[in-house]
Amino acid sequence: MRAVVRHFISPDVDLENFYPDDPENFSFLLEAIVGPDDGEGDELLQLNVCTLASLRSTVESDRILFGRSLVIVGTSRISEILDAVRSAIERVEADSWAKAAARLARLGHYEFEDYV
Repeated sequence: MRAVVRHFISPDVDLENFYPDDPENFSFLLEAIVGPDDGEGDELLQLNVCTLASLRSTVESDRILFGRSLVIVGTSRISEILDAVRSAIERVEADSWAKAAARLARLGHYEFEDYV
């Protein structure tokens, strides 16, 4: 089974009309609604999209930054960003959804990764 992106959303920006004030320095939370290609189900994968300048600013102010779930971009073209994220997610394949979900958790924060 392969993971597929059902759609993208963001609580931080309007993805349909995204154009940052500073195309060299921005960050936002991107949420991918994902599921198996052979069935129903929608689950959340969260990723932090950011530029190098945004990372630099964070490190300068906080001194330390943990890099989990980062998508570091050199473009502000939202179509290019979403295409790259979709491609990375949809390359995930496994023989069960649980195994695919564990692999998705390597890309971003998966909704049920710590669920017991």
